[in-house]
Amino acid sequence: MDAALIANWNSAVNAGDTIYHLGDFGTMESLDYLSQLNGNIIFLPGNYETPEMMEVLSKTCEIIQPNTVIEVDGHRFQLVHQPDEATEGEFFLFGHIHQLQMVKRNGLNVGVDCHFFRPIPLDVVLFYKNAIENHYDDNVFMEKLG
Repeated sequence: MDAALIANWNSAVNAGDTIYHLGDFGTMESLDYLSQLNGNIIFLPGNYETPEMMEVLSKTCEIIQPNTVIEVDGHRFQLVHQPDEATEGEFFLFGHIHQLQMVKRNGLNVGVDCHFFRPIPLDVVLFYKNAIENHYDDNVFMEKLG
């Protein structure tokens, strides 16, 4: 499985690409795979990262904090690990909940388990952002009844 995840990552990410990883990289042992991954990784810690893991990650990745707002090609995104960390106003990208929900009213789950176990490119993020902001309605985002 690790080899497949590395191959999937490298098929989607080129050496010079910037990639935002929104937490829960894996175990301390899985950090050994960092050197095999393409791209410049900017890492937002998740709930699985220990202080020891963060020490290792900080040697090869830029570390950012939840609610960091980035602008990519004129598009703004708030980056969080858990969707409930997002603040109102910005379109947000998140992970944490795996395949339980792919879209929120103003956000997109970018976890690899929602996207064929590979990072997703900006054009796919923008496709979902457009759909969420312009085409989904209250039936998609309705609150639980009763």
